[in-house]
Amino acid sequence: MKFQLTYIFLILSFISSCNNNSENKSKEIEGKIVHSVYFWLNDPENESDVKAFEKAIKKLMKNTQFANQMHLGKPAATEKREVIDNSYDYCLIFTFNTYKDQRIYQDEPAHLIFIGEAKHLWKKVLVYDSLQEAI
Repeated sequence: MKFQLTYIFLILSFISSCNNNSENKSKEIEGKIVHSVYFWLNDPENESDVKAFEKAIKKLMKNTQFANQMHLGKPAATEKREVIDNSYDYCLIFTFNTYKDQRIYQDEPAHLIFIGEAKHLWKKVLVYDSLQEAI
C-alpha cells in the first residue's frame, strides 16, 4: 500500500510539473526575433490618411510570408509616468523565427509595397529589434 501511494504521488508530481512547464512555455512569444515598429503619422487627425495607413498596414499583415506572430495597436491609456512614451500613433510588432526570416522580410514584396503605399503618410518611424535570450 505504501508503495502504491508513493507511486501515485510520483505520477501526480510528474504530471503537475509537465503542466507547469507547458504553462510557462505558452507565455513566451513565438519567434526568436521581435521586430517592434513605431509610427508617427504626418496628420493623425486626417481621417482619409488614417484609413489609407490602416489599409496599407493591414494588407502587409495579411500578405507577409515571414512573420510568425503579429500585433497592431495604438498607444494604451496607461498611467502617465516619466518612462512612458505614448507619442506614437501606431505600433506594429512582428516576430520572426530566425535572422534570415527577418532579413528576407525586409525585401519581401509585401513589405516593399507597404512602404511604397504608406511612406508619405508618416513623419517618423522607429524600429526596435530584440533577440530572445534564455533567462
